[in-house]
Amino acid sequence: MKKLALLLFVMFSSFVYSLTIDGNIIKDEVGNEIPIKSYNRIVVLDPGVVETFYMIGAESKIVAIGTGHKTKIYPEDKTSALKNIGHMVNLDFENILECHPDLVILNPMGSKTKNKLQEFKIPVLVNSARSFENILNNTEIYGKLTGSEENASKLINDTKEKLAVLKEKIKAEPLDLKGTILYSTSPLMGFKSTSLPGEILNFLEITNITEGLIGEKPILSQEYVLKENPDFLAGAMMIKNGDNILKDNPVLKQTDAGKNENVFLIDSTKTLRGSPRIFQALEELYIQLKPISDKKHRKNAL
Repeated sequence: MKKLALLLFVMFSSFVYSLTIDGNIIKDEVGNEIPIKSYNRIVVLDPGVVETFYMIGAESKIVAIGTGHKTKIYPEDKTSALKNIGHMVNLDFENILECHPDLVILNPMGSKTKNKLQEFKIPVLVNSARSFENILNNTEIYGKLTGSEENASKLINDTKEKLAVLKEKIKAEPLDLKGTILYSTSPLMGFKSTSLPGEILNFLEITNITEGLIGEKPILSQEYVLKENPDFLAGAMMIKNGDNILKDNPVLKQTDAGKNENVFLIDSTKTLRGSPRIFQALEELYIQLKPISDKKHRKNAL
């Protein structure tokens, strides 16, 4: 187990952190810098960060949030009661000022707000998480910025232990599957390994059929999908109804995924946000794919 934990550490360490610690300063990837201290009135304009705060017990530091249209944020029964100052991209700046924040955490899409905040000398960070290690690193930093270091450390350590156990399961019982997580159905587009959904597939040692194609979310032609013949297709992001995957792309019925009805939706709020909930999605997808893998192995053994 110790060797595996070390392997996970080395694997994660190959990524560039979106937030970094330099002495007593936190820096984001676009050049913002804030001192390390406990902030008490934080406006959070990124759903993944809101979720992270709740998971480390720092929710009392949130004075307001900003979300996308109809965005649900875990834990919904509690986050729905938070002051919501509007869409995280197109905000009324006056709504932020009324909260008297000592820190604002932005989603990368909210760059317009950043310049205005700096004019008023309001500390700001732009959150970004493109990998598992980014998420764990950011969790540690948000612990430092909210006085929740102990809870953050426990969450990180528990997560790494669970990942090590899951990796052992994969080693003992590999899925040996081919598939992808889909971004949209029309056109049919999938996530590559450089995305968070892609990293989920990488961790589960699944062959992602989008690899080798051009673009972050490449279009999958009918001919290409038939040639690759995926064992499963999981819909996310723009796909709200699993039936639309086959309805909009009837050719998929000719693949093993279509023939065996291994076409389904996964929870986008877990798989696409930079919060530790993505590790729950990782375990859930492994459990969901295990019967598909077992059936494939039995068929190949005949």
